[in-house]
Amino acid sequence: MAKQASNRIAKIKALFGFMCVPYLVAAIAVGWQALATPAVGELEEVDMRGKTVLITGATSGLGLWQAEVLARWNASLVLPVRDLKKGQAVLDRFTQEFPQAPAPVIMEMDLASLQSVRDFAEQYAGPVDVLVHNAAVLGTGELLRTEDGFEECLQVNYLSSFLLTHLLLPRLQQSAAGRIVHVSAKAHEWGNISMQDLRSRKVLDLDFPKRRLRMMGNLGGSYADSKLAQVLFSNALARRLPPNVVTHALHPAIVPTGLLRQADFSAVQKFLHDNMMQPVMRLVGFTQSEEDAPKTQIHVSTHPAIQDVTGRYYSPLSPPLVHCGQKAEYCGISSISEAAADRFLQEALFETSCELLDLNNGLCAESPDS
Repeated sequence: MAKQASNRIAKIKALFGFMCVPYLVAAIAVGWQALATPAVGELEEVDMRGKTVLITGATSGLGLWQAEVLARWNASLVLPVRDLKKGQAVLDRFTQEFPQAPAPVIMEMDLASLQSVRDFAEQYAGPVDVLVHNAAVLGTGELLRTEDGFEECLQVNYLSSFLLTHLLLPRLQQSAAGRIVHVSAKAHEWGNISMQDLRSRKVLDLDFPKRRLRMMGNLGGSYADSKLAQVLFSNALARRLPPNVVTHALHPAIVPTGLLRQADFSAVQKFLHDNMMQPVMRLVGFTQSEEDAPKTQIHVSTHPAIQDVTGRYYSPLSPPLVHCGQKAEYCGISSISEAAADRFLQEALFETSCELLDLNNGLCAESPDS
């Protein structure tokens, strides 16, 4: 009996040690990255008085943190939300904490429903100076479809943003300095897009479940595909916008938000993630605080110099965001993947998105500049 118990203990130790290997490797990687990457730096505060900023996904995480800063900077906020109860809670808190700023406009919009996006764009009649596509779902790694028949990450993270941009573009064009900000991710480098799968199966890559990352769920699957689609869209969009409207994509931050809570972890994986990986990442400084985490999307959404360029990709992994020794608009610019830089793929995705959404006017009628 003692020998059997000893063998069981040895097996448990071996199993636990094996399961820790990805975390040890990841800890070394994040530690090296943290030591090798300079600090993001302090932002230049911008008076946003008179500017209307629309942010999706602003009831939690990065979107909420960005909204808090912009309210402090006197912006007029429009916050479409899926859950009106959460939206009302944000409104109540902002009204109390930021009395000098206009009260946020809270309206219902569910990115998992194309009709909901259309309804919002029709019901909201106000101006838009800055449109921030922040909302996202991680997905489970399974092929889940929305009521419109599209794979969940494809629609929520990309296609509904395309539609919202199309519908709000006339108001952005009326702005003296319109700006569209796509909160993508470094995960776009792991993405893959099959135009055949998109057209015939309404998914960016039908094989995405095979790209599930151990301990990270769908981060390398359809989530990465949707983040690649955002960068491709921003680049195609840059060739179609008037001079007074610019578009940029970005990697926001590495920070614990509600997104990873969507990951389909086993009980053991969740324990290891919460009690080993996250503490190590915080210890070495690789994950950012609530103060630092939204800085990149705040900077790209507000800094006046960013209006002088278009179609760029910014990242806190290429700091500092300001005072980098170059013109401000070139600070924080990062490289994108080979797939994201493929102009043929940019155009093919753009045109196919117009077809899938049955759009043939406005943005979808614009020819790309050479």
